[in-house]
Amino acid sequence: MKNIKTIALIYALFTYCSACYGDIFKINRIGPEILEADPEVLKNLSYDPPGQDLLSNEQNREAWQTFVKTYETPVRKVQDWYNSITDKDSADAAADSFNKDVLPILKKLTGRSTDMKKQVLAIPASPEMQKFILLRILQLQSRLLVIFSPMKEERQMHSNTCYCGSKLLFETILGLTAPSSIAISQFVESRSETEEAMKATFQEPWSSVPQP
Repeated sequence: MKNIKTIALIYALFTYCSACYGDIFKINRIGPEILEADPEVLKNLSYDPPGQDLLSNEQNREAWQTFVKTYETPVRKVQDWYNSITDKDSADAAADSFNKDVLPILKKLTGRSTDMKKQVLAIPASPEMQKFILLRILQLQSRLLVIFSPMKEERQMHSNTCYCGSKLLFETILGLTAPSSIAISQFVESRSETEEAMKATFQEPWSSVPQP
């Protein structure tokens, strides 16, 4: 329940920042009440790209390409990884590929909004584009959260759970000493953040990056 509330909080923050910073963020007909009832919808949400007012700047276009390559594409691969789990054989294969397909981006996205902001500030762009990218990174964190939080809470290995009877995947996600399990726990814990803390990340001064 705590993680569902976190997801709903991220949704509320997106709406808040859209109003504050002119973001053109949009979720197609998704309200907080739907998120609370079925957080799975976050796996297939549709978001608008940056507007032309941001992309008309060459530095901002390069920043957006960096975001897509560094964050968005790897998270899409994690979603593909999760969706590939349909039976024991595919679950075993998912366990084998976890370190390659999942672990790098999971570690990169482990942290609170202030940690993500530090990563964003390393991407040369206007403050407006940096705020936009930070919003998207928080959204990507929420996608991973709705994948791995239920997996961490599932304690049965049998075929009608997300583990599809795979002991190998079960140990990968829930093994007490498995590095993969520890990394997932650290990620989930890092998303326990108050609304005030997330809002403060956007309200704090942003570095002014020289524009070409």
